[in-house]
Amino acid sequence: MENTIIYEQPLNERMRTFMRLEHLFQQTEYSMRGFSVWDSRATIAGLIDILEILSRGDLKNEIYKELEHQQSALAGLKSMHGVDHQQLNNILTQLQSVQDKLHDHSEQLGQSLRENELLNSLRQRSSITCGCCNFDLPAYHFWLQQAPEKRLDVLEQWYENLTVISAPINLILAILREGADPRQRVAEQGFYQQSPDSAAPVQMLRVSLPADAPYFPEISAGKHRFTIRMLEPQENGRPLQTQDNVEFTLWCCAL
Repeated sequence: MENTIIYEQPLNERMRTFMRLEHLFQQTEYSMRGFSVWDSRATIAGLIDILEILSRGDLKNEIYKELEHQQSALAGLKSMHGVDHQQLNNILTQLQSVQDKLHDHSEQLGQSLRENELLNSLRQRSSITCGCCNFDLPAYHFWLQQAPEKRLDVLEQWYENLTVISAPINLILAILREGADPRQRVAEQGFYQQSPDSAAPVQMLRVSLPADAPYFPEISAGKHRFTIRMLEPQENGRPLQTQDNVEFTLWCCAL
């Protein structure tokens, strides 16, 4: 949407993890286009952050469960009138494709990158503030001085190992976002509260405001309701809730 800012809030731990990974995938893909040493450093920092998230819990199982959930929910739409069956079948085919690739991926997610000696050395030093200076790891400094084309080729190979994760997560989030209908709402004196009315649990909230609006939303959610407070930044001190009646667009993403 032009001239608007969309703010998103995940409402469960699975969505929080997926959206953090999506952010890291986008950041890594962006920096990977650059030819400078600093671009390569940023790309590797993104890869290390991704590996850190992959080391927590059984992410493969969480992705698999969400894919199955979306397949089941969308398959139930086949008998409904007014559904674009060609588009629906295309989405179901995409879901099945990424699910099959994930199922066929026998090793632990990111395992080949964790076994890489250079990346492993960098991971071990990532908890140290500025622990990857040139004098800390001469092998890394040497690698960074290689020709940009050579570095990019290696980075692309490393990133390719993660497409088995990035593809299903990107698809899951795209389906969730696009499946929600926008609703116009008003936060009276900067405050809005709602109990979700969807039969399926809401997994993500999206709030859109004009880009030139002098406030931003603070979204909080409990089991039975969620609240949105429109806050005005202060030059000094904490943001304050506006007293204006604020019109905004709301998506309750559930499937």
